[in-house]
Amino acid sequence: MTKKILVTSLLALLSSHTAWADTWYVTVDTRSLSGQSGWLDFQFNPADGSAPAAAASLAAFSSDGGLAAAIPTGDVTGTLAGTLVLGNSQFFNDWLQGYTFGSTLSFSININTPVPNASGSGTAFSLSLYDSSYNSLLADPNWGASLVINANDNGAINVLAQTAPISLSTSPVPEPQSALLWLSGLGLVGWRSGKQTRVPLLRPRVSPIG
Repeated sequence: MTKKILVTSLLALLSSHTAWADTWYVTVDTRSLSGQSGWLDFQFNPADGSAPAAAASLAAFSSDGGLAAAIPTGDVTGTLAGTLVLGNSQFFNDWLQGYTFGSTLSFSININTPVPNASGSGTAFSLSLYDSSYNSLLADPNWGASLVINANDNGAINVLAQTAPISLSTSPVPEPQSALLWLSGLGLVGWRSGKQTRVPLLRPRVSPIG
């Protein structure tokens, strides 16, 4: 079974020592797919083993479609019906959700960015939609996903790919000092000095690497 796996890297240089938690509100218009059975694919993948620890939390999932069985791979906890947390401790971190498409779906995603301190590469979140045979639906042809969210060179979160059916709003919130210390203690630190986001690596794999 082959499906596309998106691994995106980022290089960031920050001047402040504030950790940021950006909450993005995502809505996907799936009217053109209504009634089809397929998959929702949520990924949070590091560029390589030097990426500092990070996490993406998905919550408030809502849809007029139908959820089926899910296949978690890698550093994933929770459920889409509650709060789903994807870490980046593995090369491939994925929540593959069986799904019958309705007319719309929505969710929030919170991505914590580490404090710059040590060298390391980055991590990106992506959302892909597939039919029942794992053919991409509503995908950006340059990225192979419908949505890709990454971090820019000042530590903020930005969007690298967003297809027309997806609408976004965001509200970045600075972490309080106590939370900053807690995150640092967990090792959510370290970005490689640099000002450019690297080109993503998009390739088919027979099975995900966990």
